[in-house]
Amino acid sequence: MPVVSTHTQRALIVGLAILATVLVSLMAAGRADAASNCPNTFRVLHNDHIGKLSLRKGNYRITVVNKNKLSCQKASNLFTKFLTDFDGNLPDGWIVKARQSAFVKTGNRQKGFSVRRIGSGDRGGGRHPARGEKICPGTFQVQHNDHIGRLELPKGPYTITVIKKRRISCERATNLFARFLQIPSGDLPGGWRLKAPSGTFLKRHKGYGFRVKQA
Repeated sequence: MPVVSTHTQRALIVGLAILATVLVSLMAAGRADAASNCPNTFRVLHNDHIGKLSLRKGNYRITVVNKNKLSCQKASNLFTKFLTDFDGNLPDGWIVKARQSAFVKTGNRQKGFSVRRIGSGDRGGGRHPARGEKICPGTFQVQHNDHIGRLELPKGPYTITVIKKRRISCERATNLFARFLQIPSGDLPGGWRLKAPSGTFLKRHKGYGFRVKQA
């Protein structure tokens, strides 16, 4: 059995230590490269919330966990979609982590993103409400726990957002909401249809309408 000198042993140990350090550095660099701050900011135009996550009016930086799993554009689109969510129960296996201001895909931690409020400077990454939409002033008070079809409406104040504001006024949207509350079956008249997950009422084939959300 060959004998390895003490000098050779030390050289081997040093070499292995250097190799381990290089591998750790490469792995860290790979993770840093995968995690990415998106170049454009996202503008939230009024104080809002997604479930228990409160979002003050302002600009937000979106950071994706792994850009190879979720692009910045897709994260921006998802953030827009989640901001229109009625109750914070997100679709397609997504969950909101309020303490981390983050959103993750169930079963895939690499597919997620976080948001952070930053200073001024909108670089056009996205906005909520979208162009053509308008948050109506004040709130609408639902007097008791109610529902319209599958849309559950707990007692309390609601904001109303009109969609295609040139086609429908806040006053009309408010009147329609009050009227629809008298139709618990959800069978709405006049060509109106309800998208319960987002609390959206749309005029069939016209594309305009309004969205309600707990204030």
